[in-house]
Amino acid sequence: MNHDNCSVTFVRSSRVKTLFAICIFFCVSTISQAAEQATIVYDGAVLTEDVTWSGSILVRGFVVVAPQATLRIDPGTVVRFAASAAQQLPNLVVQGRLHAAGSTEKPVVLTSDQSRPVRGSWGGIVFLSTEKRNLLDRCRIEYADTGIDLRFSTVTLKGTSIVHARTALLSHDGVVQMTGGTVSDSDTGIEIHNSEFDGRDTTVDSCTFGFLLNKSSVVLAAPRVVNNLQTGVEASECRIKISGGEFSGNTVGARISGGEGQIVMSRFLRNRQIALHLIGSRIKIQRCLFADNLHDGLHTEDGFALLLNNAFSSNAGFNLYNAGSEVVSARQNWWGTADQLFIRQKIHDVARDKNSGTVEVFPWLNEKPPLAP
Repeated sequence: MNHDNCSVTFVRSSRVKTLFAICIFFCVSTISQAAEQATIVYDGAVLTEDVTWSGSILVRGFVVVAPQATLRIDPGTVVRFAASAAQQLPNLVVQGRLHAAGSTEKPVVLTSDQSRPVRGSWGGIVFLSTEKRNLLDRCRIEYADTGIDLRFSTVTLKGTSIVHARTALLSHDGVVQMTGGTVSDSDTGIEIHNSEFDGRDTTVDSCTFGFLLNKSSVVLAAPRVVNNLQTGVEASECRIKISGGEFSGNTVGARISGGEGQIVMSRFLRNRQIALHLIGSRIKIQRCLFADNLHDGLHTEDGFALLLNNAFSSNAGFNLYNAGSEVVSARQNWWGTADQLFIRQKIHDVARDKNSGTVEVFPWLNEKPPLAP
């Protein structure tokens, strides 16, 4: 027997087997990748049992999560929404429970299926009378008419961004807890009616209106409300608490009508008109900074506001403008100087207009107070 021929035959056989194994591996890998990338399509579907979405999902028309069902969405999932044959805006309607949990590296994305989407290209997520523990964690919602629409429902948002919407977040008779995340480039950022809203470390940036709040209980802890074309915060008849906030680059930083509450340790900087406008509201303002605004720092119209340990400087208009007939208590604040004449020049009250109420400023602080904890 020729051992050399046997060796050559063995080597060739081994190479063939190796090449065959490599081909099988790449074929299996390719098939697996194609399976992972395949888009699952829902067309006018009602989910009556628990379902988990992952990979690529296309919703035509609508998907309804029935009251007894839970829809889970895995990290990295992309859900696209396309109009139905009737050309109605597609929606995800939740009557049961939604648990969408992405990650920083792999967020859950909900967006339009259009090649060039604009605001309002799809409907959004609608929560209808569900008080279950709905969660959106590390999600991004794009190009919706109303990104999240709550009706008698409860939702928790963590690190979730809503961008390019007509209205990013709307709540009627809902409960919203929002931590982190960004609302930006929308007509209206966050609109709340007869609801409870607890927002922490949230940015509302470059909207037409930042917050529209009506007859609600609102907590804003460390919000960034910046560069909004009209009003950063517009609140009417609310119970409101704002702490550690930044309101800058808006036309009006915040306007609060009626209601009550407090604003503490917040900064109102470089707003294009009034930094803070109070109309008939009982608000305590403490340890806040009003600086470099292009019009008045604080504008009050009755309501018995209290100002204590705040700092005012370099506002182009008045530091404080009392447009109402009631007395404004503004003792123990710093007005950028200890000069009495200069302090009075930057305050509008009965001394300038007999129809205005008095602003009580004495005694004032002779140096800038500590404004941060």
